[in-house]
Amino acid sequence: MGDNQHMAEYEIPLEGGNLNPGVVRVGDTVRRSAGSWTPAVHDLLRHLADHSYPAPRPLGIDDQGREILTFIPGDCVHPDNLAVLNTDGAMRRVGELIAAYHRAQAGYVSPPDAAWRTEGRDPTGSTEVIAHNDLAPWNLIAGPSRWVFIDWDLAAPGRRMWDLAWAVHSFVGLWPDSALTHDETVRRIAAFCDGAQVETLDRPHLLDVVIERTQHHSELLRSKARDGEAEYRRLVADGHADAWEQGSDHVAASRDRWSKALQA
Repeated sequence: MGDNQHMAEYEIPLEGGNLNPGVVRVGDTVRRSAGSWTPAVHDLLRHLADHSYPAPRPLGIDDQGREILTFIPGDCVHPDNLAVLNTDGAMRRVGELIAAYHRAQAGYVSPPDAAWRTEGRDPTGSTEVIAHNDLAPWNLIAGPSRWVFIDWDLAAPGRRMWDLAWAVHSFVGLWPDSALTHDETVRRIAAFCDGAQVETLDRPHLLDVVIERTQHHSELLRSKARDGEAEYRRLVADGHADAWEQGSDHVAASRDRWSKALQA
């Protein structure tokens, strides 16, 4: 039996991201489409492994040209396990996991020929950190003993705040239809910032970057859809661009009130 036939027989489809369909599990590994960015991402993941940060480990490329990563056991938080995030303590834990990542990548030197992806990348050109760029519930696996971020293919140099902005919006859920009260929202943002080691005086600036980050994403979706890219046209048609624009507008409208409470 050929390797391809044997592999196909035991491939288990996994819920993939919007931009990376066709993700499968093979034994204790995950196979995903590779790209020009894959060597740099694998180099980063090896660095994280050397520094004992919990993340998928790269195992090379299979005979179909797909990247091979270790499978992370547990439940993806989004969409069916969001209840695990419904406490201040969970927000602090998420922030701590991100802070630990930013510490682990400190000192990392990317290969001189590194080709990072542009989707979601900080437009300022900052090299403060290698940002994950999609730290969100749909990329968090809640295992029995640890939480682990997956889907590192959007990693690229950027501001630390750029990485944190996407995360705090996505994990706290800073949407117009949020069920959280004002006080609950402020507590969740504060707990996240405590875990992520964002100083009190820097928290209003984080909200400013949230507005920037979410508006940038909405514009990115629309731009790529106009350019005819099928996946982005689908996302825009499904309302993703509108949702992120509304999320950005909601934070902008609430920014001063939240900032005042966060400074109190």
